[in-house]
Amino acid sequence: MSWQILILISIVLFSVGTLLQRILMKGKESDPIAYSIVFQLLTGIIIASYGFLFANMDFPEVVPLANILLMTLLWTSANIFSFTAIKYIDVSRYTIVFSSRLFFTVIASILFLGEFLTAQQWLGAMLIFLSIYIITQKSGEKFTLTKYDMFSILAAMSFGFANTNDRFLLKSFNLYPYVTIAFVFPAVFTAIVKSKHLKYLRNFSDVSVLKRMIFLCLFYSVSSLAFFRALQVAPNSSQVVAVNLTTVILTVLLAIIFLKERENVGRKLLGAAISFIGLLLVG
Repeated sequence: MSWQILILISIVLFSVGTLLQRILMKGKESDPIAYSIVFQLLTGIIIASYGFLFANMDFPEVVPLANILLMTLLWTSANIFSFTAIKYIDVSRYTIVFSSRLFFTVIASILFLGEFLTAQQWLGAMLIFLSIYIITQKSGEKFTLTKYDMFSILAAMSFGFANTNDRFLLKSFNLYPYVTIAFVFPAVFTAIVKSKHLKYLRNFSDVSVLKRMIFLCLFYSVSSLAFFRALQVAPNSSQVVAVNLTTVILTVLLAIIFLKERENVGRKLLGAAISFIGLLLVG
């Protein structure tokens, strides 16, 4: 299968998965922390199953424990903030604010890997934050970010720093065992430190809720695997990364069409377009 088809599969499934995540979280009984535990655990199991059947699941002899702990903390934070934000704000708004994750990945690379931003990347970063301003600013009012906008930014920050730590760990890990523990460890850690939220797992006794969660996990699993496979077979990895950024535009459009998120449509489309340009420049 060509890398173009693989990345198209990844983009569509990731965008649809984000919409499913919003649908799951809209219910009054849905608890973001309990849902993040189930999401991470099921996704980890799905990826591990694929890895054992079709890939290399050998673990390295020496494991950098400090970085594994950091990975667990960062991905725990990223998922909790993400599920909480998407419960309370529009998918389109969340997607645009969360696009700042690429900027935080670059910042983390500067701090910990000695990489530096070019003038083009600084311009891209400014455009990303301009898109956030456009989507969150109300006409005639001061610029303010809601509590859940801040959660989206904290999710993006955790995601960005986690990605940089991932890059370090993947130098010694095979892909599938690492991605497996990157989902399973945060799920277990969250269940331990947030055990009072486990009572909300009873919501999954509702077959319709459980089915939606399984579909969500399947979409994210296949999307992730398709993306990494595209990176393996594409002649230029930057092409894959650049094309993958169209998830911002697609997710906003799907949210407008299927979730009827039509308040401030013009601002959302403008913000998505500016964010997309910024992401291309930073990437």
